[in-house]
Amino acid sequence: MMNPVENDLLFARQPIFDGNNKLYGYELLYRGINPNFAVFEDGNKATSELLINYCGGILNNEDAPYVKIFINLTRQLILSDYFFPLEPSRVVIEILENTIVDDRLVNRVIELKSKGYEFALDDYSFRHEYDPLVPLANYIKIDLQHISEVTLKDSMQDLEHNVLAQTPKRPLFLAEKVEEHAQYEYCRNIGFELYQGFYLERPQPVYGKKISNSSEIALQIVAKLQEPQLNIDSLCHSISRDTKLSYQILKIINSPLCRLPRKVSSLKEAVIFLGLEQVKKWAMAMALSNSSTQSSALFQILLQRARSCELFAISQNYEKPESFFTVGLFSGIDAVLLADKAWLIQKLDLATEINEALLEEKGTKGEVLKLVIAAEKSDWLATHHLPEEQLIELFSAHENSVNWAHQMCAML
Repeated sequence: MMNPVENDLLFARQPIFDGNNKLYGYELLYRGINPNFAVFEDGNKATSELLINYCGGILNNEDAPYVKIFINLTRQLILSDYFFPLEPSRVVIEILENTIVDDRLVNRVIELKSKGYEFALDDYSFRHEYDPLVPLANYIKIDLQHISEVTLKDSMQDLEHNVLAQTPKRPLFLAEKVEEHAQYEYCRNIGFELYQGFYLERPQPVYGKKISNSSEIALQIVAKLQEPQLNIDSLCHSISRDTKLSYQILKIINSPLCRLPRKVSSLKEAVIFLGLEQVKKWAMAMALSNSSTQSSALFQILLQRARSCELFAISQNYEKPESFFTVGLFSGIDAVLLADKAWLIQKLDLATEINEALLEEKGTKGEVLKLVIAAEKSDWLATHHLPEEQLIELFSAHENSVNWAHQMCAML
């Protein structure tokens, strides 16, 4: 649990219940500063921020039940690929009542349904322009504040007979803005299956720790770079998502640090000259550096630590010394991105031995990390058990890494 002082307001969520008062799902609601209501001018921006906070935030309450999540998306976001980090089987995309319905939108909904997404028509008003979407909808949400009981009953019957009769699977009716017990009972009697409103439960603010958009992109890039089947094309594609990152990688590779026979002008050339692991190593370091709001001094320490771990691993003939670089670099990822280390490590889906080294200082990599940090702090007691030859190699790695990290940061 985080310190309450550090809590951010991430969003609000309002429960949706079935006819047995069992929790069926949550609607996620944008919240800016005020936890009780939303104030925004740009729906795309508000929804984007909500999605970032939901997908990339660290919730204080990680024990929330695994139920359906209902999220309003604008037409622009539905037509984009923005929200695909969301798990299809859990998400219900709400199509807003003012959305323009045309062939492009209908075809997009069909495409997304084929991938497992479900859809709800939000604030459905029984207007005919939405008829093409009704057979595709899994839920029809009706705002009780905008329709009389008589009109509601007649409209639902007409919809059942004229539109839903040809629908293979009838959508569930969801009553929203249920304010009183009498409304709840009336809706139960005329065929609603789901209920949402102040009578049942008010929206509750959700607090936690925000992860910035740039940090989330950095984590996605770094996670991609951990894939075991990573090849040149996928590496270059991941790096090219960030123009600044691409520029920095080429700048480093063309510097005296790499001693190439000639300057390179593309990432593919760089991989051919230096190898996949070398370019991957710098891409990870730069992606995290670019997303951090912390001082450059912190990142220089981590680069120094990463390089020291790698050099010591080389001196000991350990396999895959580049993975020791990763351990050193990620040992301070919580300080770089200002988030919980265990959560960040889980997002990166690292190899088991790297996770154990970072979180428990276990295994060969964990031992090397402890030694390197001890050398940083001149902690002689932590290194006195080493044979003299290993001790010399450890402090040689430390000294060389200090110069290397200084040169790297000077170029950035």
